Amino acid sequence: MKIKFYGGAEEVGRLGIDIDMGPKSFLVDYGVIPEKPPLYPLPADPVNAIFITHSHLDHIGSLPIYYHDKQADFYATTMTANCMRPMLNDSLKVMNLEGYPERFSREDVDSLFTNYVPAKYDESFDIGNITITPYNAGHIAGSTMWKFEDRKSIMVTGDLYTEDTALLRGAKPVKTDTLIVESTYAGKHHEDRAEVKKRLRRRVQEVIEDGGKVILPSFAVGRTQELIMTLADLDYDISVDGMGNLITGIYMSDPQFLRSRKEFKKAVGRVRMVRGFRMREDAIKSDIIITTSGMLDGGPVLNYLQKIADDQKSAIFLTGYQVEGTNGRSLVETGRIKIAGATVKPQMQVEFFDLSGHAGHDDLVKFIKGCEPEKVILCHGDHREALIDDLEEFDLELPFNGKEFTV
Repeated sequence: MKIKFYGGAEEVGRLGIDIDMGPKSFLVDYGVIPEKPPLYPLPADPVNAIFITHSHLDHIGSLPIYYHDKQADFYATTMTANCMRPMLNDSLKVMNLEGYPERFSREDVDSLFTNYVPAKYDESFDIGNITITPYNAGHIAGSTMWKFEDRKSIMVTGDLYTEDTALLRGAKPVKTDTLIVESTYAGKHHEDRAEVKKRLRRRVQEVIEDGGKVILPSFAVGRTQELIMTLADLDYDISVDGMGNLITGIYMSDPQFLRSRKEFKKAVGRVRMVRGFRMREDAIKSDIIITTSGMLDGGPVLNYLQKIADDQKSAIFLTGYQVEGTNGRSLVETGRIKIAGATVKPQMQVEFFDLSGHAGHDDLVKFIKGCEPEKVILCHGDHREALIDDLEEFDLELPFNGKEFTV
């Protein structure tokens, strides 16, 4: 079996994995790093089928490029597929607004979906002599670990989260001979999620009671919905803006992936969904604004920040990973962001609350050991070496982009 990373080997983002199991070859994910300009993976060779772990752009953002001149069935859960189309079309819109060259068109996105084949957790199917089984990855709703099996098996986790949240069930170990696993938080330990949520709720209350407002930049897929469930029962005026509203509608229409549709529906009923310019003008009066983009690189969040950037009583609370080169990373490291081409230093309070959808170091180690693999391939991380000492009993591989190797 030959494996080659087109991207995402020694970095977070633009994941693309070619798995040649002879005579069949597969591509798992094909993403982009949302820097300015975006960073794309290496060109992909033709494959027999494509498997998508989840709908975040760092795993799907380059997929239409493949379909510009190639064809292959792609497999994903219904939740992943339903969230992919708006994410890809919005990515194309951002490319146009930022003046970057278009690497794909709406026709390529349409071509992609003519090749879609739905998959269900734990239900195996065959492509040639290869048996493929999807499993819950716990990262966002519909996220999938893919296991490929002939005489030997290999599983790709994609982004992975192993603990239950208010929104989702966590991933469970699956026995496999070879495990390709993300390592985003190698060497880093998450604070207990329940404690993080308590602290976030407390700080939200403190800021509002002091006369300020709270802006929560949020990823449209997954994080927006979890923040709604975390804060909706507070006795405050909460507005939710951006693409997260569209994704929330998709969550409501496909509830099989949620831990509790009833609780999610109740939480959504307590917030105001912002739709259109007029509602956005009123939303700035809200106590709490949950809005895209989660890394401050576009979307309605910049409009809100521009209006209250000088309000020292108000706060920006970040809850997710900020990729290097993004506005969010700049805010964390320098206190400055760019809005409409100008560099701005908000006077608002800035704090980080770790609600990551990625497994921390200890959870990664526990999960890997639970899978009982013979070989472990660490990817999607820039500190992979931090896991070596805790995985010394395994045959470890730390691949690099563009370098084919054999298992």
